[in-house]
Amino acid sequence: MDIRQTLTTLAEEHKDALQTAMVRLMIQPSWSLETTMVLMQTEKGFATIGPVSALPSLLEHTRPELDTFLRLQDEGMDFEEAYQHCLEEQGQDFLEACEVAEKGRALLTYDTLVEFAALSQKGFARNPRELLVVAKWPDYVTAFLVSCQLL
Repeated sequence: MDIRQTLTTLAEEHKDALQTAMVRLMIQPSWSLETTMVLMQTEKGFATIGPVSALPSLLEHTRPELDTFLRLQDEGMDFEEAYQHCLEEQGQDFLEACEVAEKGRALLTYDTLVEFAALSQKGFARNPRELLVVAKWPDYVTAFLVSCQLL
């Protein structure tokens, strides 16, 4: 099944939560981290309506100190060089973030949470407004916008 069809199906399954969140979103005068969003827990089959600021507490993510390390690797730097670079720049904070990451099962980076907030802000600025919807599967997380015109 393609991702568009999967997301459409999810939206249909959580229609009531989406409509409630859209009503809340439409009455908010301006965008902030308190802007309404929906988190769909696909494995558990329920949706949580809350502010964008709640995402870090609702989704397991890496600590911000690891983002530079991950970014450097994405840009092609090898593991050892990226590790050494971050260790020199951040010291103990980086080592602690590495320890936490080894123990946990983070599905996304802190940078990704910031990207989700930026997506929410873009959706809020559109006409008609669009609601940020985050979908969490057991092994990954994705975010998309749903038009409030569907109300």
